[in-house]
Amino acid sequence: MTGPRPAGRQWTRAEEAELRKLIASNVKPLEIAKKLKRSTGAIYARINSFKKLPRGLPFSTQSRSLPSERLAAYWSAEEISEVKKSS
Repeated sequence: MTGPRPAGRQWTRAEEAELRKLIASNVKPLEIAKKLKRSTGAIYARINSFKKLPRGLPFSTQSRSLPSERLAAYWSAEEISEVKKSS
């Protein structure tokens, strides 16, 4: 094995959907961490991983400054409908 192993438990799709929903609702990271029973560091790390573009995708010319705008740009239609259903 090369590199360090992940320190915490794996994120489930349900947790990721809940995280995206809470971010879009402008909930503070400390409150998100309490709700998802994770550290604030884990929340920030996961948000940062959402910002990274998968390889092979063209870069967008439109600037996205808000976290909710950046996340929404990379959601699939299935993920968007899942969040809408849970609201």
